[in-house]
Amino acid sequence: MLLERIIYSLLCIALMVYIARMYMKKKSGVYIALLGFQVVSVLVQVLSLLKGVYPNYAIQAFIVIFAVIIPTFLFASDYLKIDFAELLDIKNGDHYAKKGKYIKAIESYKKAVKRNPKNSAVFVKLANAYNAMGDRRTAFDRFAKAIELNKNDYQSYYEIGVIFNDMNKKKDAEVVLDNALRIKPDFTPASELLALVLCAENKYDSAIEVYKDAIRYDPDNYQLHYSLGIVRTELRDFNDALECYQKAIELKPDLYEAYFSMGQIHLLRGELDEAVDNFKKSAESNEIAAKSYYQLAKTKILQEKEVEAISFIEYAIEKDPVYRYKVESEPLFKNIKDYLTGLHMVSEAQMKLEKAIDEKVKKEYEKEEIQSSKEEQEYEQQEIHEVRKMEIKDIKEEEAIEFNFMDKYSG
Repeated sequence: MLLERIIYSLLCIALMVYIARMYMKKKSGVYIALLGFQVVSVLVQVLSLLKGVYPNYAIQAFIVIFAVIIPTFLFASDYLKIDFAELLDIKNGDHYAKKGKYIKAIESYKKAVKRNPKNSAVFVKLANAYNAMGDRRTAFDRFAKAIELNKNDYQSYYEIGVIFNDMNKKKDAEVVLDNALRIKPDFTPASELLALVLCAENKYDSAIEVYKDAIRYDPDNYQLHYSLGIVRTELRDFNDALECYQKAIELKPDLYEAYFSMGQIHLLRGELDEAVDNFKKSAESNEIAAKSYYQLAKTKILQEKEVEAISFIEYAIEKDPVYRYKVESEPLFKNIKDYLTGLHMVSEAQMKLEKAIDEKVKKEYEKEEIQSSKEEQEYEQQEIHEVRKMEIKDIKEEEAIEFNFMDKYSG
């Protein structure tokens, strides 16, 4: 017991020296309070040794917590460079950012930055918050600061690349995206964006190499195969493009855009049956059904199947009325132009009829609304009148009660 007390007292003295130094450094009242508890703890230990009297467990526990455990915790966090106030500010910022309260998130992140201006991760969070608010200039500066603090911050390079691309600064975007991929070659978002930037600069061969590198790292990414197919199509490298689309479909069977692209290639090559099969498949997607039916109509004209072509034109117009005008201007449909003109006139007449019906329904609805509004106003006025009568009655009763009360307790 004696040895334990001596060790405990020495530990308290060592922690006292640390707390005293921290007080001199930060001038915080918390350290003075802890120092006081430590002095009391040492005195209690010395007195108990001299007199053989031991304090009860509650006092011992209280002293241990404030004189040893808390100071030890502060020493450990200081040694490991952990700032719990900074962590709390970051957590608050994350909480606000998640809820879309970006102004409050920025305030919290700024507090964290003030406590530790060398934490690159906080600058990234701060940049993302500014980005979400649409302040691209400030976001750019914060991403640049994050890179200055951490040269391997590939995510910030990528985000700057996005900003440059949106600003149409393709050359600058290319440079920073190259940096991102140099640091992390398997970073697919940077590969995809870099390839798009290169295509915008007509550097299709370079874009193909970027996609091929990305596929090596992520071979099951259907989007990479599909995008590579698009670039190969631009270069009229149709055989390789078809292989890319087919691979994308193997990975994602409901990739209807790939079926449509394959249909276009077969149509260009005069492979009409294959084109029909692919356009029919792409027409299963509601998003691209209209243009798929339009291409089917063109293919059927080439197959000299005018009745089927007309049917697909009707489907296209039903999905998107704009094709009513497209088919009229398409030379390929000249043999069925009379039918198309009639279809257009019928559609126009149908639209006028629908418009007239809508106007009539609208007028009747407005008439009913006016009548309903009048009835509601009359009802509301009646209710207001009744409420006022009740309020007047309540006021009179309150005045009577107050009068009786004053009569009873006055004098």
